[in-house]
Amino acid sequence: MLLSVLGLAMMQSLARYLGNSVSSWTKTFYRSLFTVVIILAWMLVRKEKLRFNNRPLLLLRAVAGAFAISFFFWTIDLIGLLTATLYLYVYPVFAILFAVLLFKERFSPWILLPLAAALAGLYLIVNPDFEDFSLGHGVGLATALLSGISRAALRQLRKTDSPSNIVILFMGFAVVLSGIGVLVIPGQSWLFVPSRELNIRTIWILLVAIALFSAFSHIMVTVAYGRLSTATASIMTMLNLPITAVMAVLYFHEPLTVYKIVGGLLITAAGIGVSFIPSRGNL
Repeated sequence: MLLSVLGLAMMQSLARYLGNSVSSWTKTFYRSLFTVVIILAWMLVRKEKLRFNNRPLLLLRAVAGAFAISFFFWTIDLIGLLTATLYLYVYPVFAILFAVLLFKERFSPWILLPLAAALAGLYLIVNPDFEDFSLGHGVGLATALLSGISRAALRQLRKTDSPSNIVILFMGFAVVLSGIGVLVIPGQSWLFVPSRELNIRTIWILLVAIALFSAFSHIMVTVAYGRLSTATASIMTMLNLPITAVMAVLYFHEPLTVYKIVGGLLITAAGIGVSFIPSRGNL
């Protein structure tokens, strides 16, 4: 799980470093395409077959996850790495809520505490006066909701399907979705925009590196959820937030306001707190 967290932090930072040299949906397309190739090669070496057992749940995970990663890269370009990551890591609370709604896990009133903390954190991030709420904030919120659905499905899929099969279907859908996004969303383009720091060769190297970190991280997190308790895995996942925040502030010089600090602490507390909600089994 720790390796997954570090890999995701590196992937997110490389996506931010590419900036406007590659449009956000194009980044997602190449990230997903290269990840599919990498996972297929890994499965070939291991002689692992494509086998989709729980197909309805795999489809839910794939569609929700494809939208979530496309929206996340888009949010990074719209409002920055730090704010995008703050939005993303509200998902543990949503994951529990969707587990109740979609998979009939029993509702515990304790979930109201981390939910309130997460919503308070979101309120601070978008500015208490909502003066700065923009398309990027809306896409960021959608990212958190879709990531919650995706992770709720993953909690169930770890019982029936292998990590490689889960990831390859998920990334396959992301290839199709992001490719459509490049064609239909204004401002997206297949063309790269090189600069003095980023020539075409460097851009391609970074896109491949993003895919490598992506494939590695998704395999590791799927394996981790199969071997760790939900509480332990969720707590370790939240480590991505402070790591990415440090990178965003120190390397990319993104502003760190008091609102973002307090909001981030509330979201982190919510993500950790939701892991300790008493389990009451299934309906």
